[in-house]
Amino acid sequence: MATDCEKLSPKALEIFEKIQKFYPPTPWSNPRCTPGGMVCDNRWFDLCKSEDRKSLMEGKKSSLGHMVEIQASVYIKKEGSLKRFSRRSFGLMIQNTVELLLLLNDLDFQIETMDIVES
Repeated sequence: MATDCEKLSPKALEIFEKIQKFYPPTPWSNPRCTPGGMVCDNRWFDLCKSEDRKSLMEGKKSSLGHMVEIQASVYIKKEGSLKRFSRRSFGLMIQNTVELLLLLNDLDFQIETMDIVES
């Protein structure tokens, strides 16, 4: 079920506030998020729209895959195998991306299910 909303509910806003820390202003002080639920992640995404949420989450999943692949490639060149390759090999960038992805999933779930129940 793809659900859009016109504005974020109070509970969705709580989640969005946590997401905002991942989108600080640019070095030129241009905002990368708006109070209405928009974030700029190489392009603008309206998190009130299901298609934009899904697109941003898929992009983050793809980024995670690429980051893990790069980490594994470096590790295998250094160690000769992936025998001891583990989550300790993952850097802060991967951890931040995972945290953002989980928050986006929470926001999507909130909008898709709880906003309907709370209306």
